[in-house]
Amino acid sequence: MSGPRDLTPREARDMFLDKRRTGSTELTVQTYYYRLTEFVRWCDKSEIDRITDLSGWDIDRFEAARRSGDRAPTTIRGSMVALKQLLDYCERIGAVDHDLPEKVDPPTLSKAEMTDDTKLSEGDATAFLNFYRESPATFGTDQHALLEVLWSTGARLGGVRALDLGDYSSEKRYLDFRHRPGSGTPLKNKDGGERPVAIPEVVCDVLDTYIARERWDKRDDHGRKPLFSSYQGRPSPATFRAWAYLVTEPCVCSGCPHGNRRGTCDLTHRNHASKCPSSRSPHQIRTGSITWQRSSGLPRDVVSERVNASPEVIDQHYDKPEEFERLEYRQRKYIDELEL
Repeated sequence: MSGPRDLTPREARDMFLDKRRTGSTELTVQTYYYRLTEFVRWCDKSEIDRITDLSGWDIDRFEAARRSGDRAPTTIRGSMVALKQLLDYCERIGAVDHDLPEKVDPPTLSKAEMTDDTKLSEGDATAFLNFYRESPATFGTDQHALLEVLWSTGARLGGVRALDLGDYSSEKRYLDFRHRPGSGTPLKNKDGGERPVAIPEVVCDVLDTYIARERWDKRDDHGRKPLFSSYQGRPSPATFRAWAYLVTEPCVCSGCPHGNRRGTCDLTHRNHASKCPSSRSPHQIRTGSITWQRSSGLPRDVVSERVNASPEVIDQHYDKPEEFERLEYRQRKYIDELEL
């Protein structure tokens, strides 16, 4: 019978992910999967057949390979942190030498490098929402409804995916985010992530149309009725991400800024939409929404409650106004009231 020293990098990754599933959200596990799959592929190309054969030299070569592409510093650090955690696990089960995890040295990032300022801007969000609201063909579609919810609430992808049909009240105009780990939809902050979030009347109009005309009347694997559904039941996180990328491609409502034709561009297909340089992920929509909510005058503690993030985290990671936006909306309305 083979032992831990015979584990391939792929087998080690899969065992580590099984371990992480206890106490982690599905989105967290998927993030580890994507980061460690890059490592597994690199091992395959480098003919490293057993995880125990990995050396400090190999770890440096893997990090160099990650740096060779056009990758953000946060992406490189995320890859190396995930690798260190994998090797910590492997060391505990006796698959690698005890000192190997210490040879992983994730790069230290500056404060500027630790945050991603990419966001869906207020101007672009307004253009998209106006287009979908004014077009009978797109009003109330699953992608339109998702964009309305993401933008109006600033919620995380996992939170929106966790919504059931009964968590939405059209009459009282709110969405109720609930932590349900036993049936496949935990929230990032667990019970601390539970909260009702008020939504505008126009968002209710979109959701009402989506539910009446577009939503699949399906239950998920746990017998629950998801608010956002597909033919299979509750859509996967990958499906939600694909919808977000597709619904924010600029060529949907204007010309392509990259000189492509929508009818012949491969990036308009679901599996390639994330490669469009101008499309936006759910996290980038969340960043834009939080910035917009703050610039619209919502107090920091109100935004904090709505999006389930501390004021300090909002300031560091999500509130990203442009300089003009900071001047005009964050200062001007107060300065004009001063008596000098």
